[in-house]
Amino acid sequence: MNRITTKGVATPSPSRQRRDTPSPEDARLARIDHLLHQAVVAALLVDPMGAMALLDIPDEELGRMFKNRLWEAIGVSTILNLDLPSMQDQDENQSKRSSRNSKLQTQGHEDSTQRASANFERHALVRRGKLLRVGDYLGAAGFTEKKLRKFVASGRLFSVELEEEAYIPGFFLSPMIHHSDFVKVIRNLGASSGWDRWSFFTTPTEALGSTPLQFLAIGRVKPVMKAAEEFEKR
Repeated sequence: MNRITTKGVATPSPSRQRRDTPSPEDARLARIDHLLHQAVVAALLVDPMGAMALLDIPDEELGRMFKNRLWEAIGVSTILNLDLPSMQDQDENQSKRSSRNSKLQTQGHEDSTQRASANFERHALVRRGKLLRVGDYLGAAGFTEKKLRKFVASGRLFSVELEEEAYIPGFFLSPMIHHSDFVKVIRNLGASSGWDRWSFFTTPTEALGSTPLQFLAIGRVKPVMKAAEEFEKR
């Protein structure tokens, strides 16, 4: 319903304007719906018969298969040091807002602001699927909790901790790197923390000229092992 102003001009009522503005949850669901629509169209174009065969798979199993493949693809993007531009832009915009807000803080809040900024960046890794919750990793890798604990304890995998919750790097799901190569490098990193290990694998080094993950993906294991030894000494 429109309301009449003192000048006799009809303007939309505030309640109508509010209804026309989608909520964050509505926007999120619309984005997911759009993505699923594109995925379905792509599947039909690539392999119509294969796409129709998906209809015979139980819903829960199909959802798990889709998630597993998605996490595997995100693991590959981490190895190749790629980011989805839309997610990256969203995170950068949020960082700018956080930066503007931080300027209003007093000097005594600088440490807490820096910690909040670090946590924001780490939470972004979870949102992008680069770090997986333990339950999600178990489902994608086909591990039991006992097997995962054994792998972490023996240095065959590592986890990172964020707000007292453990996460597993998604790049361990990628078929691009043989798991035995990960083991060799992780052991050379010694007692480094989980976040230090994450930083080592995903950050370009001066000696390698790219990230250790990229070197491992092309089978260059020894240079990465040497870089890991140097990293652990620092």
